[in-house]
Amino acid sequence: MVSWELHSVKQQLYDITLEPLAEGIDLSEAEGQFVGCTSTNSETSWKQINKWIGQCSVSHPSCHVRIRDDSRDRKPTRLLFVGDLVNPSVNLCETKTMDLSRTDYMTLSHCWGDGVPLRLLHGNYNKFLAGIEFSEIPKTFRDAIDATRRLSVQYLWIDSLCIIQDSREDWLHESAKMHHIYQNSHLNLMAAASSNSHGGLYSSKYPFLSIPFVAPLGDPHNPKLASYPYMNAKRENLNDLTLFSRGWVMQERVLARRNLIFGKEIHWECHDSSGSENSPFGSALEKRQHTVEGETDASRRNVWQNIVKDYSRLNLTFASDRLIAIAGMAAELGQLWDGVQYHAGLWSLHLRSSLLWHSIKPSIPANDFIAPSWSWASVGTPVQWFDADDFDGLAQVLQADVTLTSPGHLFGPVTKGTIRLNGPMCQATLVKTKYAEILCFDQDTKVTVSNSGMPEEDSDNLKSGFRTMVVLDHLPWNEQQMATHTDVDITVYVAPLQTDIDLKLTYSSLLRLGGLLLVPSGSSSPGQLRRIGHFFIQDQWGMEGRRVYEERIAKMRKEGKIQQKDENPPGFADRGEWLEKDPFGNGVITKTLRSRYTSAVELGYVGEISKFLDYLDRYAEERNKLGIMDPNLGEEDGEARGWYRYEIV
Repeated sequence: MVSWELHSVKQQLYDITLEPLAEGIDLSEAEGQFVGCTSTNSETSWKQINKWIGQCSVSHPSCHVRIRDDSRDRKPTRLLFVGDLVNPSVNLCETKTMDLSRTDYMTLSHCWGDGVPLRLLHGNYNKFLAGIEFSEIPKTFRDAIDATRRLSVQYLWIDSLCIIQDSREDWLHESAKMHHIYQNSHLNLMAAASSNSHGGLYSSKYPFLSIPFVAPLGDPHNPKLASYPYMNAKRENLNDLTLFSRGWVMQERVLARRNLIFGKEIHWECHDSSGSENSPFGSALEKRQHTVEGETDASRRNVWQNIVKDYSRLNLTFASDRLIAIAGMAAELGQLWDGVQYHAGLWSLHLRSSLLWHSIKPSIPANDFIAPSWSWASVGTPVQWFDADDFDGLAQVLQADVTLTSPGHLFGPVTKGTIRLNGPMCQATLVKTKYAEILCFDQDTKVTVSNSGMPEEDSDNLKSGFRTMVVLDHLPWNEQQMATHTDVDITVYVAPLQTDIDLKLTYSSLLRLGGLLLVPSGSSSPGQLRRIGHFFIQDQWGMEGRRVYEERIAKMRKEGKIQQKDENPPGFADRGEWLEKDPFGNGVITKTLRSRYTSAVELGYVGEISKFLDYLDRYAEERNKLGIMDPNLGEEDGEARGWYRYEIV
C-alpha cells in the first residue's frame, strides 16, 4: 500500500477537541483517564505503548498485511542483536542464515545532525560482529536499544550501524530495499525531538496536557472522545518536530506499518489509528486520501505528485540523495502500477503532463549532476503542478531513457537521462534588466516577468503581446551579472507541451497552456536542450466567453482531440492495448495551431493562448519563407509547420 496525506477526523469546538474513538476502545476505560507522568520513559508511558501495540495487533488486520518474503533482496543484510533486559549484550549480526519471516525486528528513524554518529566501517566490521561496547554507543541509539528490549524484541536496524558507511556499493545495495526494511519492521521508533545521535529518545514532559471525557453528541452509536486542555497546555504539532524536516524520514514514516514517535510526548501511528499521551485512547483515522491499490491511473499520478510536493519541502544533508531518499515510495508504487515505467522521479504514463512541474522559486544550480534537467529532482526547492481533468496535447513524448547508477536499483539515482519529444517551438530572448527579467519573442512581443513568475501589470509591452508567465528553475545569470545593473540576455527556446482545461469553476472557466523554457545543452548534437524554467499562459473568461469556449471544446472532445486524463483514447479496447501503443499517454494529437480553441469572430476578441499559438505558426511560416535554419530547434516534423523533434537532457 502506498498512501499519503494522513488526516485524523477531529473537530475543534472552542477549546474542546472532539475525535471519533478508534476501534476496540472501552468507553469505561476512556472517560476520566489522563496521563500524569513527567517523562516519556515512565512506566505509565510504557503501559500506554503496550496498549497501543496490543490494540493494533488484535483489531487492525490491515497493519498485518505486509510483504514478509524472506528472499535476500527484501531483508536487511545486517541487524543489531540487542539481547534483552536480563542479558543486555549488543553485536552486529548477518541475516543470511536467519528466517526473518519468523523473526521480529524494529527500526529507528533519527537525525544524524552535524556530527558523525557511531558508524559501521570496513575497519570495525569484525569488531562489531564480536560485540559493541555499550559505552561507545551514542545516547539516541542506546535509548532505542532500551526501547527494543522493553518491547521484547531482540533485533534492531539502525542505518549508520547496519550499512557499511565507507562502501558506496553496500550503501546502494541496502538503500535499494529500504522500503522492504521499513515495511517488514515490527515497529519503527522515531527520535523526533532530537537533532542528533546524542539527544536521546526520551524527554521530560509536563504531566497534565488534557483531560479526556466521552462527549454525548450526535450519533449515540458513534461516540466521540472529547479532551479539554489543562491550564492552556498546547498539543504538540508533529510537523514542528526536528525529525520531520528530514527528507529521508518521510518514506520511513509512510512505509512503516507502525510508528512510535518520541517528541515531548509519545505519539502513535499505524494504518488504522493514531494517538498520543495527550489523547491516549486513539482516534479513528480518516482513510488515507490517496491509496493506489485498485485506483485509477489519474489517482495514482495524483498520489505521486502529492508525495513529491511534500518531499521537496524537506531537507537533505546531501543533494545527491534527492532521488534515492524517495526511492522506497517509488518502488512500492511501481509494484502496483502495471505497464508504467519510472524515469528519475517521473512516471511514463502522462509523462508530458508530469514534465510541467515548476519551482516555487529559482534555486542555486548544483555543481554535480543529480538528475536530468527535466526532472524535479534537478532543483533543490519546493515544486508543484497545475492539474485539471481535461487536456489537449501540444507535443508528443517519443522516447524516455535514463542510465541508472546501479543497474539493479530501478528507482534509485541516475547518471543521465534523455526525453525525446515532437512539438512546436520557437526562439525567444530572456533579458535581465536593472529591475526585472523580460522574455522577448520578437521586437513587438515581450512581457516583463518577475522571479515569482508574475508579469508587471502596468507594462506597456503587454498590450502588444500575450501574457506569458515564467518561473525559472535556476537564475541563468552569474554572480557578477546579478551584481551589475547592465542588461544581459540569453537565447532561449519556448516549447509548449499541453493545455489543461478546467470547466468546473462556477462563474468562469480556465484554459492553461504550459510549456518549458529551454537552452542549448552544450552538446554537439543538434536539437539537444536542457530545461531552465517553466512558462504558462492562461485564459479565464466569464459566462458569455465560457459558452463559446465550451461549444468549441465539446466539439473537440467529441472528435477525440481533447480527452480526460482518466480515460482511454478512442479506438482502444482496453487499458492494456492503449498502453502498448501509447505508453506515454500522449492521446490524440492535433497539429493545427491557428484558431485552435476560438477565433476573434466567434468571441469578439482573441484569447491569450490563441495569440501565442497563432504566433508560433507565423514564426515558423516566416522562417520557412526566409530559409532560416536553427539546429537547436532540432529536426523538422515534416508533417506540420512549426513542429520539431528535439531532446531534453
